[in-house]
Amino acid sequence: MAAQTLAPGIYFRRLDPLSRLALDHRAPRAVSPPGAIVPLGTKDFQRTTISASHKPVLRALAEAFFSPDGEVTEARLDGFVEEVDGFISPASKTLRFGLKVMLVVIRWSPFLFFKLRPFEALTTHERVEHLERLERSKVTQLPLLVVAYKTILTMLFYEDETEEAALGYPGPARKRWKIALPIAASETAVKR
Repeated sequence: MAAQTLAPGIYFRRLDPLSRLALDHRAPRAVSPPGAIVPLGTKDFQRTTISASHKPVLRALAEAFFSPDGEVTEARLDGFVEEVDGFISPASKTLRFGLKVMLVVIRWSPFLFFKLRPFEALTTHERVEHLERLERSKVTQLPLLVVAYKTILTMLFYEDETEEAALGYPGPARKRWKIALPIAASETAVKR
C-alpha cells in the first residue's frame, strides 16, 4: 500500500478491499467504501514509570518531607506524585529500574527496624522518624535511598511558583540592581 500525501506532513493511505477486511476482522469499526482515503492514526505515547503500587509510597514520602503537619493539600500531594512520575519517566531504563527498586526498599524498610507495617501504613510522625533513622544508618546504602528521593522531590516541589512564594521568593518580580562598591567607585575616580 502506497502512502499518499494530500497536505504537507499529513499522510493518507488508500485501502484495498483485503486491507479493509483485515481491519474489519480486528476490531469493529465503520467500514469505508472501497478506494476511500483514510487518515493514518497515531497513538499518543506517554511513558509512566511509577506503577499504582508505588504511588502510595511516593506520596507518603512527599507527605513526610513536605507536609508533616498537614500543610500541603491532598490534591497537591496527589498531583505531585504524577509530576514526579513525569520527571522520572524520560530517564534511562537503568535509572528508572533503580529508582523503582529504591521505592520497594523504602516501602519494606520499616521491617528492618521491627515495625511490622509497610512505609505508607505508618503515621506521618512515624514516617519522619523512620526517614531520620534511615539517614543515620551505618549501612551505607540506606541513607542513599533517602538522599536520592529527597533530592528529586525537593527539586520538583519547590519548582512550583506557589511554593517559592511561600518561601518568600518574589519570582519574576525579582529585580537585580547593579550596585557599585564604594571602594571600586573611589578607585575609578582616582584613576581619572
